[in-house]
Amino acid sequence: MKAGTLTTGIAAAVIVTAGLSGCTAGASVGEKAADSAETLVATLAKASDEASEAGSAEVVMNVTTPDTGGKPVEMKGTYSWGNGHALEAEMPAESLRMQELVADGTITYRLVQGAYYYGIDPAPSGPLKGKTWLKVEASAVLGEQGAAGMNADNGDPTAGLKSLKWASGVTKVGREDVNGKSSVHYRATVPVDKLGDAKAMFGAVGGSGATELVSDVWVDDEGMPTRLNQTVGDVTVNLDFLSFGVTKDIAIPPAADTADVTEDVKKGRAAQG
Repeated sequence: MKAGTLTTGIAAAVIVTAGLSGCTAGASVGEKAADSAETLVATLAKASDEASEAGSAEVVMNVTTPDTGGKPVEMKGTYSWGNGHALEAEMPAESLRMQELVADGTITYRLVQGAYYYGIDPAPSGPLKGKTWLKVEASAVLGEQGAAGMNADNGDPTAGLKSLKWASGVTKVGREDVNGKSSVHYRATVPVDKLGDAKAMFGAVGGSGATELVSDVWVDDEGMPTRLNQTVGDVTVNLDFLSFGVTKDIAIPPAADTADVTEDVKKGRAAQG
């Protein structure tokens, strides 16, 4: 497999979860939110607290960035933030341009303790001989500041709800069905300058030059998010929460089975300019 292709695929996969952290969205409990913006923001923060306490969720996520060629990359799996930022999911190898590394067309993807791992078939020869995992540090793609933004708030994808005090507008779009759950759809717009380290993260993956983050969130009658969509510049993250409170141990793969390709990714990104 060519180094450039490997770099692009890993970059796209890193970006899939990069869009989750340090972001801002809106939520409310059913349709009982008051019209006052101040009261609405307080209600949204409460909804965020309730979701945060769940600690984990089964999710389906789609991310589109310049590194994905403008096409959405989908992943399904378990996202955990109750005891550190962790994720395990399945992704189509073709969408990551990594199909040469697996026979069944699927990449198993893990995020554990700030590092990303990709399950591959063991190669019979070459630098990946006998290895069943690739490893890359997020900073190789996002930079140090961007990686810090990704890990903010312990990786909780709902933590950004508390940042709605910076929103220039929060509106109720209406009630819609999301995965069989009646949900209220809200939209919020936040200046990019208010995103902290997350601004650098989005800038690194295609959001440079953007002035605002637009977030849509759907919340069911129990006050839990069912869907979260975010757009900043050329980056779009769409996340469906299928269920909350799922427990799963997401472990770091054995070192002996892992090839660290962080430096290769850094060089590939530098070559791409």
